[in-house]
Amino acid sequence: MTLQIVALVVLAGAFVLGTARPINLGAIALAATFVIGILVAGLSSDDAVSGFPVDLMLILVGVTYLFNVARANGTIDWLIASAIQMIGGRTVLIPWIMFALTALLSAIGAVFSPPIVAPIALAFAARHRIPQPMMGILVVHGAAAGSLSPISVYGVTVAGVLNKSGLPSDPWGLFALAFTASLLPAIAVFVVYGGLRLRRVEQGSGEDGGELPPPSGGTATATATAIVAKPALNVDIVLTSLAIAGMFVGAIMDLDVGLLAITLATLLALHRHEPHAAALRNVPWTLVLLVGGTITYVGVLEQIGAIELLGNSALAIGAPVATVLLLAYVAGIVSAFASSAGTIAALTPLAVPLLENSTLSVLPVVAVIAIAASIVDVSPFSGNGAAVIANATEDARERVYRTQLVYGGGVVLLAPVLLWLAVVLPSTG
Repeated sequence: MTLQIVALVVLAGAFVLGTARPINLGAIALAATFVIGILVAGLSSDDAVSGFPVDLMLILVGVTYLFNVARANGTIDWLIASAIQMIGGRTVLIPWIMFALTALLSAIGAVFSPPIVAPIALAFAARHRIPQPMMGILVVHGAAAGSLSPISVYGVTVAGVLNKSGLPSDPWGLFALAFTASLLPAIAVFVVYGGLRLRRVEQGSGEDGGELPPPSGGTATATATAIVAKPALNVDIVLTSLAIAGMFVGAIMDLDVGLLAITLATLLALHRHEPHAAALRNVPWTLVLLVGGTITYVGVLEQIGAIELLGNSALAIGAPVATVLLLAYVAGIVSAFASSAGTIAALTPLAVPLLENSTLSVLPVVAVIAIAASIVDVSPFSGNGAAVIANATEDARERVYRTQLVYGGGVVLLAPVLLWLAVVLPSTG
C-alpha cells in the first residue's frame, strides 16, 4: 500500500510542479513513469508505457493539423468574417457571434480558440461600447461550450479513458451537457453585465450601434473595417470547409477521427502544399506530450493498484455521490491554475473504479468532472483567461483582470456543486 500512496502523491506533486514551474506536466508524468513504474515498482519498459494512448494521440495530431491548415489558407478568417458580416449593425449580437465562433473553433479541435478570437472580440468591444470584461467572459465560455465535442481534445480524452476501461461513452450527450453548462452562465453574464445597455445603444445610435473612434493603446486597436476584412472565397476555402464538414460526418459515423483528419489534410496538400509545413509545426506538441504523458502515468497507477486503492477508499466512505462532488472540486481548483486537458486526463480515470463499483451512471459522473475542469478557464491564471486580458485595451485591462479574478473565483466555488446538483443527483433517483 505504501507504493500506491507514494505514486498518488507523486501525481499530485506533478500538478503542483507543473503549475509552479514552466515544466510540461506530461514530461513530469513520463519521468514519474520511469522512476515509479520501472525503477521502484519493477515494471518492464513495455508494461510501463503500455498505457500510452496511441489512438488519442492520432486524434489530437490529426484534428489540430487539419485545423491549422484551415487557419493558414484563410478558411478560418473567411468563416469569422462571414459570421461578423451577417449581423450587420446589430451590436447586441456581436458578443454572441464571438461566443459561437469560439465554441465552433473549440469543437473542431482548436485547443486554444480564445487566443484566435479574443483580439477580434476585444477590438469590437472597444469600438462599439461593449463592456470588455463581459466580452472576454463570453469568449472563454464559448471555448468551454465546444471543448467537449466528440472530436475536441477534451472530448476524445474522456471517450478514450472510458473506452479503454470498457465503460459506455456518450460523446454527444457529454457535448450537449457541456454546451448547456457554459451557455447558461454566459447568458447570465450578458444580461447582468451590459446586455440590456447594448440594446439601448443599438436602438439609439443608428446602424452601427455606437460608432466610436478606435481607442488608443492596447492590442485591440484595429478598426472595424480591418477586423471584418473578408478573404475572397477560393478553391482552398471551399475544399477545406468540405473537409471540416467531412470530419464531423465521420465522427457521427464512428470512423477513426484521427486517421480521417490526417487523410483529409493530406488530400488538401495534394491540391496546395504550401500551408502544410507550418500547419504541422503548429500542432500543439506540448499539449500532445501533456495528455500522452499524464495518461501513461495513470496507466502505471492502474497497474500497481493505486487507482483501485483510491476507488476502494472512496467506496469505503459509503457515499459515492459525495465522492463525485469531491472529484469535481479537485478538477475545478486544479484546472483553474493548470491545464484543463491534463486535469481531465488525470481525474477521469479516478472515477472509473467508482463507476465500476456503484450504481452511478457514467455520463453524469464524467460530465461533472470534465465540465468542472473546463468551465473554470475563465480564471485569469488559465491560458484562455490570460489571452483575453492580454487583448484588452490598456484602459480596460485592469478592469478585465479584476472581473475575471472575481468571476473565475465564483465559478470555481459554485460550478462543481451546481453541476453536481443538476446532473448527478437527478441520475441517482
